[in-house]
Amino acid sequence: MATRLGEGLAEASAAAAAFRTGWQRAAGTPDPRDRMALEHERQHQQYEHDVKRYRGRLARLRGRAQYMTVVAAGGAGAAVLDLTVLGAAGPEALFFVGAPAAVIGALSARRARRSAANLVEPRPPMAPPPPPQPLPPGVPGAAESGQLHRVRLQLASLMPTIADLHEDAAMELRTADYEAAPALAALVERLNLLHRVGVEMAGTPAQVTAQRSAEEVRARLAQGVAMYDELLNAALQMVSAPDPRRAPSVALETSVRELTAYAEGLRVAAIGDSRGS
Repeated sequence: MATRLGEGLAEASAAAAAFRTGWQRAAGTPDPRDRMALEHERQHQQYEHDVKRYRGRLARLRGRAQYMTVVAAGGAGAAVLDLTVLGAAGPEALFFVGAPAAVIGALSARRARRSAANLVEPRPPMAPPPPPQPLPPGVPGAAESGQLHRVRLQLASLMPTIADLHEDAAMELRTADYEAAPALAALVERLNLLHRVGVEMAGTPAQVTAQRSAEEVRARLAQGVAMYDELLNAALQMVSAPDPRRAPSVALETSVRELTAYAEGLRVAAIGDSRGS
């Protein structure tokens, strides 16, 4: 357990360092959104590579454990056969072959099973996807989507600085952004879809329904953007604090918790809507 915990902490530190290094390497890209997209794609490719290597290693260890278990059983059976049937006058050659095979096989199988149990599964990537492009002017939610785009880019540009000052706080911010970003991006996409429906169905009851739904979705998006603003402000307060290396502030922890809970509520609501439809 202690070994697995240590390996997990080491992987978390490595992931944080990789995030910071990847962001710095992508600094040559002028568009901050493009930097986020590059880092998001890089981490996903690395994660797929790590998962493939982990599964291959796990399969080899399990196969070795099974093979050595068979060897141990066969050696033990040969040794018992030698003693009980063939070796009336004492152990024969079969015993001296089977007994060591049984011991070595059992120890090797046990070692392989322990190694398989101690393997640490790769951590999922924590680089959030880039923010969606703002909706065109005149589309319901255009102002909110533009603000979401700005605040997420500002938060991403601030992340390397926070990571240098306080790794745990940076990890909490990345986790909150990673979990909330897809839910809010889905709201932006839904607003765009409802706008197209309203335009294509102009003059019909479907247009009225689309407009009413768009206003509800816009209100949800506005609430999420407000939480992102609070998260960014809390992060800026931590950076400007006299001693930013101390434990994260209560405001930052509260903002992270509220944004994460709100994103989870959006996901649950989306699942309910899809089942209802």
